[in-house]
Amino acid sequence: MRMLRLFLGIFAGVLILAYIGISVFFMSHFYPGTVLNGEDVSMKDEKYAEELFEAKANHYSLKVTGRDEVTLDIKASDISFRPDFEGQIGELIKGQNAFLWFTALKKTTELTAQSLADFSDSELHEMIDASDFFKSSNIRKPKDAYYDLVDGAYAVIPDEPGTEPVKEEIYKVVEGAVSALEEKVSIDREECYTRAAITSDDPTLNETVNNLNKYCGTKIRFDFGDNSEVLDGNIIKDWITLEGTTVTFDPSYVKDYVAGLAKRHDTFGMTREFTTTPGKKITVSGGDYGWWTDRPSTVEEVTKAIENSFVGDMEPVYFGRAMVHGDSDIGDSYVEVDLDNQHVYVYKDGNLVTETDCVSGKASNGSSTPEGTYGITYKERDAKLVGENYTSPVNYWMPFNGNIGLHDATWRKEFGGDIYINSGSHGCVNLPLDKAKIIFENVVKGEPVIVYGGKKKEDVVKEKEEELPSEEELKLQELLTQIALNAAAQQEQGTEQGQDQSNQSGQAAEAQGEQGGQ
Repeated sequence: MRMLRLFLGIFAGVLILAYIGISVFFMSHFYPGTVLNGEDVSMKDEKYAEELFEAKANHYSLKVTGRDEVTLDIKASDISFRPDFEGQIGELIKGQNAFLWFTALKKTTELTAQSLADFSDSELHEMIDASDFFKSSNIRKPKDAYYDLVDGAYAVIPDEPGTEPVKEEIYKVVEGAVSALEEKVSIDREECYTRAAITSDDPTLNETVNNLNKYCGTKIRFDFGDNSEVLDGNIIKDWITLEGTTVTFDPSYVKDYVAGLAKRHDTFGMTREFTTTPGKKITVSGGDYGWWTDRPSTVEEVTKAIENSFVGDMEPVYFGRAMVHGDSDIGDSYVEVDLDNQHVYVYKDGNLVTETDCVSGKASNGSSTPEGTYGITYKERDAKLVGENYTSPVNYWMPFNGNIGLHDATWRKEFGGDIYINSGSHGCVNLPLDKAKIIFENVVKGEPVIVYGGKKKEDVVKEKEEELPSEEELKLQELLTQIALNAAAQQEQGTEQGQDQSNQSGQAAEAQGEQGGQ
């Protein structure tokens, strides 16, 4: 046990002596991993470090880099450069805590001596003054930051720093680099160049942009099929006023904007070009089918969206809708009612689903089915159609123009032809039961119904008038009749005269006979 204690005591003593010895070493040497002004002086003393920097000074040069890649090379001989340590290296070693040397074993310590050399300030300043930094062709004044519209919203456009040098600040930076024996230094920093008066972080500028974007940050996309319109800051900017940083929005402009949308995209009541199934190109007017913007409601919704800086898609509020947007809002699913030929065609996705003869409104009494483009209002099974002096139960009811619609007519045995002229419906399009069922199963609410052609009451009246003889024909007939009557009268008169002459001859003969007898 005594031997163990003795051994441990000797070992501890050796360690203490070793620790003290190493600590004494670092009283005159740099810690392990020490870098001084970019040079490795790990575990080196003051003399070594000074000799190292003296050797470096003999070949010293400094490269100064500014904006726009403008540079200046300074050699030691240009500025009467010589090393001058002034005991700084020794002071840095003394600044270490020699007894904490073990804390530096696994790290790098970087030290900087502010002045390791002496040089001519005037010569250095002359070099800087004559450098390319101060050539007029290399100098651009800074530009202030400002705000502008970018992609439909306001944004801060950053200031441009420019290249207008600040001489005194450049002197300071370069002098410091030379004193520290740095081999390169950049003057691309704010203090070395004239700054813009208004920079991108200016509080007033940013407050103005934020207030503008309370309205102009809105980005509403209105989809009109193949076309779309975007309402953003490019338009809204003209609806606001700015006083200082205060922004005021005038919602009255929204009314005109919505009116413009409606004018460009509404199709309600428009005249449409249409190619019939037989291939004839016609113009169809009338009807209530098409896009019809509810302007007041749309104005209200758009105003709210702007006031809430809404970003996204929005649809106008509509009184009436069509199946598709675009030049032809009919689309490729529709019902075609040809009143001329009393025929109905039903298309779905561009394919003819069914066709059938029909009987439309009675033309002779003014109940013709109205022409125009309409939309299926709704569909109903087993409906009862009630009108003045009639009640008609139907299996399939598809109204498209008020009380006028497509439906089966089981009370009819024949369809097509000219039945509708004198025996047509009250205005509806009568269909065979089986065809009405197919149509009912294939049409949807809002689907367009194109009605064209057919005879109207005035057409029927005109045809009847054309069948009657004209005034000249009546006069001619009257004249011919009179001639015929006159001829008949003359003939009758001639007959009577002949009979009288015959009677007279008979009487004379009879008288002569009597005389002879006597």
